[in-house]
Amino acid sequence: MLKLVAFATLSLIMLGGVASAGFISSEIDLSIEQPSPVPVNEAVVVHGKVNFSWGFGAIIPMPLVIYLEAENVPDWLSVSIQPASFTITPVGWRGGSIEKDISITLRAKNEAPAFVTYNAAIHAFTNGSLLVNGAEDREALNVMQDFHDAGLFIGHESAKLGIDESKEIKLNITNNCNSPVYVVVQLANESKFFDFSFPSMQLIQSHATSSVKISVTAKKIGKEEVPLKIEYYPAGHEEKKNYAYTNITLESYGKEGSMAAISIGIIIVIVASIIIIIWKRR
Repeated sequence: MLKLVAFATLSLIMLGGVASAGFISSEIDLSIEQPSPVPVNEAVVVHGKVNFSWGFGAIIPMPLVIYLEAENVPDWLSVSIQPASFTITPVGWRGGSIEKDISITLRAKNEAPAFVTYNAAIHAFTNGSLLVNGAEDREALNVMQDFHDAGLFIGHESAKLGIDESKEIKLNITNNCNSPVYVVVQLANESKFFDFSFPSMQLIQSHATSSVKISVTAKKIGKEEVPLKIEYYPAGHEEKKNYAYTNITLESYGKEGSMAAISIGIIIVIVASIIIIIWKRR
């Protein structure tokens, strides 16, 4: 009896034509976890599930293929889905469902601005079969590139100062990273010969150069390689803080030696005057 019903059903379908697809309702439900930011030249893997369900009447085992594809993918990103397609066979008079695990590999092919959200999507679909209708579903995939710390380039010149003289020294800092960074300049070690005044935190745009001015005052005569420590991190992400280091050559000269010479001259004059006075009294 069941065979007769199946044969009659199949005959009706064939008479009605394949173009109208099947008469059994179906649905795809796609669920995917959202990815973390993708590092440059590295991959992030996210996992998902495809649930295919069908309605009353699937009495004849007839396979269908479910396909998966990525849509609206930004140029800097490659997306690989495993599996990209799979075959299932819906069967069951009262309907049913089949679930399949999938993995999605996101790889940053080249650098893009960090922490900028791009709205990609994963599309799951099937054309159905002679018995089962086609179905589809889309799941938004919000992707962004992670902070690419390519470091800072720091340029500067040496300087000479007289005692108690103050001078501004300019650091030209180039941000090689894919995000604007906050920069704070400070001493790495204490200086013996110079006092410093540093500016407040500054923001340097991605792949741009900005000048940071340091005020230096000479307090003793000497020459020194002064080590500076430059703290930097992307705006809004202090947890990614890093440091760059550089040395500036400073030399102080002058007044201290001149004053010493004058003082010695005065002492000599006083001593000579005393000797002359004593000699005359004799």
